[in-house]
Amino acid sequence: MTTVPMEFDPAHIDSMSEPQARMYGDDLMANEPMKSVLENNPEIYFVPPQRGAEWGSWEFKPGSYYDTTTGSKHPYWKDTALPSPTKDIHQLRSDLLEWGYCILEEAIAADQVELIRTRVLEQAEGERQARIAQKTPSGQNINCCVNKGLCFEGLIEHNPMVVQGGPLIEQLMTEALGTGWICTSLIAAISLKGGVPQALHQDQTDSAESLKPTLVNTLTALSDVDESNGGTLLIPGSHNELAQAMRERRPVGKLPPAINLEAPAGSVTLTDGRILHSTGINHTDEPRIVLLCSMQPNWKRQQENWMLSVSPEVLERASDKLLQRMGFQATTGGQTNEGHGFGARGLVGEQAGALRDFRLAADRGEYVRVGELGPDSSQEDLQASFTLREVVASARSDGQSAPVGIGGNHEIGG
Repeated sequence: MTTVPMEFDPAHIDSMSEPQARMYGDDLMANEPMKSVLENNPEIYFVPPQRGAEWGSWEFKPGSYYDTTTGSKHPYWKDTALPSPTKDIHQLRSDLLEWGYCILEEAIAADQVELIRTRVLEQAEGERQARIAQKTPSGQNINCCVNKGLCFEGLIEHNPMVVQGGPLIEQLMTEALGTGWICTSLIAAISLKGGVPQALHQDQTDSAESLKPTLVNTLTALSDVDESNGGTLLIPGSHNELAQAMRERRPVGKLPPAINLEAPAGSVTLTDGRILHSTGINHTDEPRIVLLCSMQPNWKRQQENWMLSVSPEVLERASDKLLQRMGFQATTGGQTNEGHGFGARGLVGEQAGALRDFRLAADRGEYVRVGELGPDSSQEDLQASFTLREVVASARSDGQSAPVGIGGNHEIGG
């Protein structure tokens, strides 16, 4: 029996791995920026343990935090030119850079707002009756909306037939995230009377010190949102303050108070993933409905596991653009399938990294994976109908380069 060297013994490894000996273990910023945010702004995360009915009226009271108001009415912010709805691309850029959010006016036409709102309410009721409703402290969420109505497919791909402001949104996204960005999830968030507010948080938890975001949210208002019905809480400019603190390797100090987002139905608010935000309190009898659709570079792991959750019917009819948005286009650094995708760039319609056929074959029970083979394998085993072979043949027939290992020349090494 071979003796395992002592250096590989778990007990020995533990003895040699005290905190002071570990790589990067002395990084005082490891838990930042939220560590100092919470230490110096305890009210940001502490939501008083009250029932929804016990919260005050939506009229602002000095000293309140989660029961707040819009920027134009807040004593701290009312004289500040915070973002307001606009179609001006220059103003939208400026607002997103300075304040961490911008509001695109009339991004979705009124008839489309009504159609999507009706679909959300019907789906919410159906999921409640099916006893699968995903309840939240603020109300109810509908996840993986792409399976739940054609309108949602159009929202993800910013199809101008559904999102008339789609081209403008995509330009801003590309400037913020770079080319090839993808969608991490699409969720309908319904805030109901009696719900409680959400603690403020950042959606982007990586690269906190970065000069640019690695996640940008689109918040589509299907209701007019304001301080009365749970308009999103946010601290304007907090994205810059938190990132700057990380770059300067200092704690985050006292932050300004939060406000409620004020945005009309049909507007789309883009938010930098680093801004502190949360769901507000709905004091009204009507549901507040927003769609949350987050975008990110294609190297990041997505929130929604589209590869598993998207229905076969949606995949069969999906446009090349929708497939790319959901991550069904591989790149060398992510989502390759049995090697298919090495050398691909994650482009719309790029067969060298297209993954849909693997999923559809699995749905049909016909996915044949490449298993253990060797020089003594039978001809039957060698000539099996490997799905990889069929996908590669399809890519070649389209005149696109073959993936690594199937005639490609890209190598991974160190």
